[in-house]
Amino acid sequence: MTAETNDIPAPRGSEASDQPGTAPVASGDNGAQSGRSGHPPGRPNNGGGSPGHGRRRRRRRRSEAQRGGGADLREGLTPVDLAARRLGIARLYEEQERVIANAMAGKDLLVVLPTGFGKSACYQIPSMILPKPVVVISPLLALLRDQHEKLLKRKIPCVRLDGTVRGKARREALEQIARGGSLLVMTTPETLGSQEGQAALRQSGASLAAVDEAHCISEWGHDFRPAYLQLGERLRALGAPPVMALTATATANVRADIVRFLALREPVVVSGSPHRANLAFEVLHSRGDARLRALIRFARRLRRPGIIYCTTTREVDNVFTALQMLRIPAHRYHGKMASNDRNHQQEMYMKAGRRTVMVATSAFGLGIDKPDIRYIVHYQSPASLEQYVQEAGRAGRDGQKANCILLYDEDDRAIHEALLQKSRVRPDQLYKLGRALAAWAAEGRTPNLEALALSAGQGPRITGALLAVLAEAGLVDLGEDGSITILEPAESIEERSRSLAGQFETLRTQDGRRMDSIAEYVFTGECRAVLLRRYFGEADGAPCGLCDVCRGRPERPSSFWEPIAQPERKRKKKRRGNRRRNKKKGGPAVAAEVLTSPLEPAGDGGEALLPIDELPLPADD
Repeated sequence: MTAETNDIPAPRGSEASDQPGTAPVASGDNGAQSGRSGHPPGRPNNGGGSPGHGRRRRRRRRSEAQRGGGADLREGLTPVDLAARRLGIARLYEEQERVIANAMAGKDLLVVLPTGFGKSACYQIPSMILPKPVVVISPLLALLRDQHEKLLKRKIPCVRLDGTVRGKARREALEQIARGGSLLVMTTPETLGSQEGQAALRQSGASLAAVDEAHCISEWGHDFRPAYLQLGERLRALGAPPVMALTATATANVRADIVRFLALREPVVVSGSPHRANLAFEVLHSRGDARLRALIRFARRLRRPGIIYCTTTREVDNVFTALQMLRIPAHRYHGKMASNDRNHQQEMYMKAGRRTVMVATSAFGLGIDKPDIRYIVHYQSPASLEQYVQEAGRAGRDGQKANCILLYDEDDRAIHEALLQKSRVRPDQLYKLGRALAAWAAEGRTPNLEALALSAGQGPRITGALLAVLAEAGLVDLGEDGSITILEPAESIEERSRSLAGQFETLRTQDGRRMDSIAEYVFTGECRAVLLRRYFGEADGAPCGLCDVCRGRPERPSSFWEPIAQPERKRKKKRRGNRRRNKKKGGPAVAAEVLTSPLEPAGDGGEALLPIDELPLPADD
């Protein structure tokens, strides 16, 4: 592999974000971003009446001169520069320029750049220049949808083809792909393997294939997806176009798997440190009520906007409730909320200029483009350093200093082990299903889900999840009518199923090692940025000078952990009818009891106190 590595500086104001078409542009750098107001900013708009004909003529002359000057300026731009301008990017990173240049030259690439560094621009720009479609493959449907909408608003040729695109829209998408030309095709691993998707792409050809979230191809990665294992074969069926593999985090083992499974040919490696120079990492040991007290103190003292990550939906609700009681402007986001409510909460948080706090599980963050996030606090430890770096990297995309704080409790590991126990496939479950499939295949019969679950001695839900794994491996085909077609002979289906079980046993081992890496990060005595670089296979480099280890921060004073009673709200006069309604519903006393119930009493004696600072209350934004 040809390596091009670099320790990445803090993002510049005019760089691309990780999402298309939403890059922050430095003032005056990009003509498309300026001159939108009717008069220059900061200058009063004199004259309340309608301007005269002379003023309109002068305005027309200026407009014509500006158009002429713009044409002269465009003559000095390269096709890459012009394509970047269409995305709203005034200036590319050097790493982005190297990636795009090598992709245009037809070379395979392994791109490992941190979250928020504009990896999406690395394939979007070539899609506007290369003569045949550029295919981007991603497992994140929400992210594909978001990118697709933003590109269409900028009138950039693109088409989305995944399992949610059906009927007339799907037929039109396939026709557009088959016509070819400069086009960005956005799809998933499963759809790429479909007969209609392959047929359309074979007809048009592909100039480049970009595999996003490429770490999903590795069993050593934190988000392994078996469907990724077939990507190499599916790309070869399309004529083996140049491949660009992109990820934010990849250890040495993950990088080796990406190269092997995607069959990258002498790939150029463009990578950067997972640590950005403007991020200040810190770990604080805290347990029980003390952890919530510490969180509230940070939420009140740190500049907003911020994100607080929790592992469970229950903790999201508890933290959100505490912030609301203390009048800290907050939103929440997790998978158990209604879709409309989640979308509304995200839209409110994402509004430009809003200084609020988002309390969320790891489900929040994919596809967000908010450059001014000032802090990320992990209220509970994440399951791996890969996850932690990706989530912490959402702070400080504007290049300004941001805090990344981990509130560590060793008991958090038990939560992750329980969650992984539910989500990971157990080997014995696949063994049972393999034997049942072999029996049905020997009789030449086609089972349905209920009959197969009964034969395997497992519930329909577990059986359905296991069948999805086998379908991704090409052992069975799941029909739309619920039928299950066994694609392997009876004598080999059980053995193939057992081989998959071995793979998932390996995954369980790797889960434990990744959780161990969190403990190593927490208890290290060296610069946290140096440890992160080494973990992801980069050179150690110089200490960051920002993390708590480099600063040598002393222990928090005892007052940091002390609780204080909830401040009283100003009472307002209410109508008698309102008082009656409050009394009937339980009123504020019941609400206070519900909101404070997750918190334990502060001392031996008495009332439950909320863990807050005795600071002026911030104004709601």
